[in-house]
Amino acid sequence: MTGVEPVVAQAELDRMTKAVGREMVRAAGQGWTRVRAEYRSVGRHVEADLLVTGPDGVARPVRPPAEVVDGLARLRAGMYRPGRGTWIGAVYEIEPPGTFACEFDPDVEPTWRRVPPPVGFVDELRSFPRSEEFIPDWFRARAGMPPAISAETQSAGTPPHGIPLPPATPPGGQPAAQPPQGPPVQQTPPYGPQGGRHAAPPPPWENPAPSGGPGRHAAGPGRPPASGPRPFGPPGPVDNNGR
Repeated sequence: MTGVEPVVAQAELDRMTKAVGREMVRAAGQGWTRVRAEYRSVGRHVEADLLVTGPDGVARPVRPPAEVVDGLARLRAGMYRPGRGTWIGAVYEIEPPGTFACEFDPDVEPTWRRVPPPVGFVDELRSFPRSEEFIPDWFRARAGMPPAISAETQSAGTPPHGIPLPPATPPGGQPAAQPPQGPPVQQTPPYGPQGGRHAAPPPPWENPAPSGGPGRHAAGPGRPPASGPRPFGPPGPVDNNGR
């Protein structure tokens, strides 16, 4: 959404981003060649992972410290844009000597380890309200919301869900005969209680998530919108000296 700033100033978001990066580096220990944090959340459902790559090139899971999980949660709240919402999935990678890259996606559904219940998506809209045009179809289905009505449909005067309009009455006559209508078809969201994509079994720890557990992010996370202010800080060093 062009011209709509995050609720927290960009300078503060940059500081928060680097603070999370320092905690990631601290948790990685010695000899790391890459550290990667993955975070997914709607409402109170939270999934987080921390992967550390060593000199052998193998990425291994490390229990994400509370400072990383809580810091990303604060960053997600601070990056909310009125009417636009905030990101749902994020990937944060750091390589020596401390350069980093962040990807935040507000619209593409991540691969949940455990698909959040509908109340999680409803709570998301309460906490971070979105305008109708910024609620993706997959989000509507997860929340149990009706499908969006296109502008073309509205301008044509067609009611939602494909309900036929009342028959027109010819001048001075009776309504034209209409073919018998069958019973109404109840629309069901395309995802059932067990729907959605599932990742590998969870690691042996549980992240602080009231309605879900930890999980891996989908391959190839999306990128932030091309228009509008950048929702994350510029690339720069992240080290343990607060720079």
